[in-house]
Amino acid sequence: EDQAEELRELMGNTPSSTQKKDESSSHKTRIIAITSGKGGVGKTNMAVNMAIAYAQLGKKVILIDGDLGMANVNVLLNVVPQYNLMQVINRQKTMSEIILDTEVGIKFIAGANGFSKIANLSVEELDYFAKQFAQLGNADIIIIDTGAGIANNVLQFVAAADEVYVVTTPEPTAITDAYGMIKIITTELGERNINIKLL
Repeated sequence: EDQAEELRELMGNTPSSTQKKDESSSHKTRIIAITSGKGGVGKTNMAVNMAIAYAQLGKKVILIDGDLGMANVNVLLNVVPQYNLMQVINRQKTMSEIILDTEVGIKFIAGANGFSKIANLSVEELDYFAKQFAQLGNADIIIIDTGAGIANNVLQFVAAADEVYVVTTPEPTAITDAYGMIKIITTELGERNINIKLL
């Protein structure tokens, strides 16, 4: 959880980080992770619609496609990103350089599609990735659409979040996998603010 703790501190979400800031300028970015035990349950649709809804309420929202390997948020937003998280991981671009404005009032950071390497990052790569999040600290809300399942990068995103939504459907295997996901989160990451969303 080291990288996740570092990410929370960089975003101003820990007591130590807020103490370092002047009270008049302190700002807390709320991080929401949308995850699931099984793919195909509507997780990405929920993440996109939640981001749009918060933007309509006047919040500064950044939506991150955290599915590092099979990203598709850009399809729902109807945008073709020139750069994505692959360039950030490879240190070719910074996080702020790949942020896109969208027609629906949110900012968007594209994930990578079709790269197996990015789906299982090393500790060093995750550490660098966490530091890049400091460039997003002016957002009110960051919503991360994680990949499905229990890959290391998925759990890192979940560990860094203030709130976690586990999405499932009434289908038996989806419910079983959602239960497994919640069990792993609570066992390995400790107590979390977990919400279950049945679509």
